[in-house]
Amino acid sequence: MHRVAARSLAALWFVVAASAPAQEPAAAPPASARPAVRNLVVVTLDTLRSDHLACYGYFRDTMPQLRALGERSLRFARCLTPVAQTTPSHVSLFTGVAPDEHGVLSNHALTADEGLATSATLQTLAQALRAAGMRTGAFVAATPVKRASGLDQGFDVWSEPSNARRRGEEVVAEAARFIAECGERPFFAWIHLYDAHDPLTSQWIPQHHLDRFSEEPTAAAWRAERGIVKQVIERGGRPHPITDSHHQYDGALRYLDENFGLLLAKLRSAGREEETVLVAIADHGTALGQHDLYGHGMCWDELLRVPLYVHVPGVAPAVIETPLSTLDVWPTVMGLAPALANAAFLAQCRGVDVLLHDHDPRPLFGVAALKRGVASVTFGRWKLLRVRANELQLYDLEADPHEQKDVARANGEIVQRLTALLDAELARQQRARALHATSRKEGTSPDPKLLEELRALGYTDEGDDRP
Repeated sequence: MHRVAARSLAALWFVVAASAPAQEPAAAPPASARPAVRNLVVVTLDTLRSDHLACYGYFRDTMPQLRALGERSLRFARCLTPVAQTTPSHVSLFTGVAPDEHGVLSNHALTADEGLATSATLQTLAQALRAAGMRTGAFVAATPVKRASGLDQGFDVWSEPSNARRRGEEVVAEAARFIAECGERPFFAWIHLYDAHDPLTSQWIPQHHLDRFSEEPTAAAWRAERGIVKQVIERGGRPHPITDSHHQYDGALRYLDENFGLLLAKLRSAGREEETVLVAIADHGTALGQHDLYGHGMCWDELLRVPLYVHVPGVAPAVIETPLSTLDVWPTVMGLAPALANAAFLAQCRGVDVLLHDHDPRPLFGVAALKRGVASVTFGRWKLLRVRANELQLYDLEADPHEQKDVARANGEIVQRLTALLDAELARQQRARALHATSRKEGTSPDPKLLEELRALGYTDEGDDRP
């Protein structure tokens, strides 16, 4: 497997040193030389923190089935979601636009009938692919992506749990039936697996997985390097111990991996693997005690950075070092698999094909779920975090990859330029949102059943996570 390094940023309007030698991305074989691609399977692995995976440098092999897929796929080393919460992150992934443009800013949106509203200029990937003749099916595992999110638009078949969540094997079984029933017709299947999300109890995770891992010197050193605290204080003042949470989380990942492997086996047994593009991606990470947080929703790297694997039949495996946003996923995938390309949807997407030879890395933006004013921009080695209007933090990701030392005072010019980039992007999103002319009900009362389901998953009535 070869590596594809990010190109130098020196030609851009201010110099950011690239962390790897400048190289051209590896050329994919011409489309005529590859197997015929007819189908698309997207697996979203909820709450999967990339640095808890062996191929992203973790000391445990938590997900061997996913690792094996990565060894025969394109694996993207640094992919950032624009928001670290389930509902808005999925909406951004499946529309190709940023949160302030599509308007779904937290999980709370689905409780008050404020889910995704589409229009002539804002559609979902499923709507575009169905219009192109593909049969579409979605199989989701938890409340944040239920119908109320608006993500059901464009799907011929939609399946969701009756309560807050369900186990992955149930989701995979339904998806496998859908794929078998499609026969020879091209299909798009979205499978959402929630097995790594809190609460990590034996109700949702087999106990032998929760007990699989225990404390060891390597684990303690890994947490210390990231400044992970021993406990966080939850709302109400209750302490939450962190060490056991890491081991239980890793056990939950092994269970998640079993269900992911089951899906791969079903795809092979249906005889569709060699004509199917497979995308495996997380919606966000999770803190687990880093930056004194437990859940997700903020703009730290461990929350915004997500694993991304793209398997296209006939395309050689590689590790892609070029940084990208989840908004870049569909332009990049459709560039690799032109049979899936959809001109109208690509025109809507705010991302680009990062594998093009003339691609220059761009700023990557993030916002915190629901928390107005909290936003970030990552550009090369630098990350600016705006906590409040008058509080700006800067991190040198080369020297400080875990964002522990604020160097804003020593780099005033970089702070100024990154702030201008961030302000311009957020203003662009707001203008674009107005142009989409979507209709959304205002002032509706929150759905009490959905609110209760979100509470069961650890979210407050405002749709925010536990601290």
